[in-house]
Amino acid sequence: MGTNGPGNQILIVLLGLIALSVVLLVVGLLLHRRGALASRPVALGWAILTILPLFGGGFLYATKHVVEQATGVTKSNVNSGSNRGAP
Repeated sequence: MGTNGPGNQILIVLLGLIALSVVLLVVGLLLHRRGALASRPVALGWAILTILPLFGGGFLYATKHVVEQATGVTKSNVNSGSNRGAP
């Protein structure tokens, strides 16, 4: 199924980060209901904490990709051997 198949490590990590953000969202909603996130700075801090795993993961994978391109492991506009000849 190619490099983006269901066994790809990137997809597993991405789904884990999405699940972590959803768990943080649910915890934040529960804390808000109890009054713990009543002030604006605390609520803003929790909102940033909730989306931080997604942006952090994206930053790490983008950095890894740039390093691989810089070292020559991957090249732009070049298909891998398994994708050649596909329409």
